[in-house]
Formats: sequence, C-alpha cells, structure tokens
Amino acid sequence: MITSMMFFPQRDFYERPEDYKFVSDDVFLKTSDGIKIHGWFLQAPEQKGVLLFFHGNAGNISHRLFKIKGWIDQGYSAFLLDYRGYGQSEGKIEHEDDVMKDAHAAFGWLTEVKKIPAAQVILYGESLGTHPAIRLGAEHKVGAVILEAAYTSFLDLASIHYPFVPKMFIRDFEFLNVDYIGQLKAPLFMLHGTHDEICPYKMGIKIFEKAPAPKEFFTIPQGDHNNLPYVAGEDFWKKPCEFVSKYL
Repeated sequence: MITSMMFFPQRDFYERPEDYKFVSDDVFLKTSDGIKIHGWFLQAPEQKGVLLFFHGNAGNISHRLFKIKGWIDQGYSAFLLDYRGYGQSEGKIEHEDDVMKDAHAAFGWLTEVKKIPAAQVILYGESLGTHPAIRLGAEHKVGAVILEAAYTSFLDLASIHYPFVPKMFIRDFEFLNVDYIGQLKAPLFMLHGTHDEICPYKMGIKIFEKAPAPKEFFTIPQGDHNNLPYVAGEDFWKKPCEFVSKYL
C-alpha cells in the first residue's frame, strides 16, 4: 500500500527516441542485486557533456523526451534511466536503496562502459530523481548537478500529503536529501516553481541554502510541479546550460 502511494510507474512508452529523430541506443544493464534495468542513450551531434537523467515517481523515460530535446539541441548527450518497475526495467521498488542501486548501475555503465569521464557527466534529478542525483553528486566529482523540484525528504512530503500515515510506515523510503546536499562535490543548479503543489518551493530553498557553492537557483514564478518547461519557456534549458558551460 505504501509503495502504491509513492510510486506510479508506467510500462508503455508514450513516445520513442525516433519520434524526435534522436540517434539512440537501447541500454540494458544489471544492478548489484541482479535486476535488469533499461535506459536510452541519446547521442548529441557535438557532445559537450552527458546528462544522466533521473526522472520523477510517475510515468517512465518516454515522458521526458521533450525535456531532453532542449539539451540535445544545446550539444549535450543524455542517458535516461528507468528505475526498476518502470518502462522495460524489471523488478519493483521495495526500498529507497533500490533506487540507489539503479542509479549506481547507470553511473557505472556511463563511466566504465561508455567511458565518459565523471567530470563530463551532468547529474539531472527531477522530483524523486533529485535524491539519486544528490547522492551520486556527493560520492563523485561530476561536472555539475541539476535539481528540478527538489524536496527535503519523503518524510516531510508525507507529512503534507499523507498526514494520516504514521512515519514508521515509510521508514524504508525516507529519501533524506536534506542530509546529503551539504556533501555535494559539484556545482549545483536548481530550478523550482513558486506554485509547486507536490514539492513545495520552500523545500527547494532549504536544500539550496544547505548546498555548498558554487550554486545558482532559478525561480519560476507561477510554475507548478509539472509545467516548468511551458512556464519558463526557453529559459528552462538556456539557464542551466549556461551554468553548466562554466564548469565543463
């Protein structure tokens, strides 16, 4: 019951890379606990760096292709990963550690198999995905970390959205971003809508304040949890790309 309240995976793909004429590869890899997970590697014509994209708790990687197009157009390749239970990835999320096992497998494939230097990797976390992005950014000296609609912890989110659920029931899904953000080893760019109804804007501000420099925060007035590209327009891609270009 608890996992069904937190994660909303979809198996079917909404769009595919060929719909955008992306040069792409299907990637299947094994996690440390033997789960086969799937992702797409999308190659930019002139690769300035590589985005490792961790999506939110609903849908799958196919629902994020429109976001990635802006990065491909700017010259950044991208590796989009589906967590276990999402898209073509096997298994299901039963503990927050499962998300990290998937993230570690993706980062390992990108740096060890694809041979992308960590300094050329940009960790992009969207909502739920901000947790693996922060954790990997605390473990590795990557090129940059980008957080879209970050939260302090799932405990804090649960107190807002599910106040009737005792905290002991979500002890396996704490996702304590607030405890890890201070350990970040990379430049940080954050974007957050002022009207975010899922991950409150004030949570993003708190994460930003606890993060080490260099860092930049992009406030999107009237932006909610799911409409930031539409409200911000080209700045949704332009501003983080300009920030990243200073460090890659």
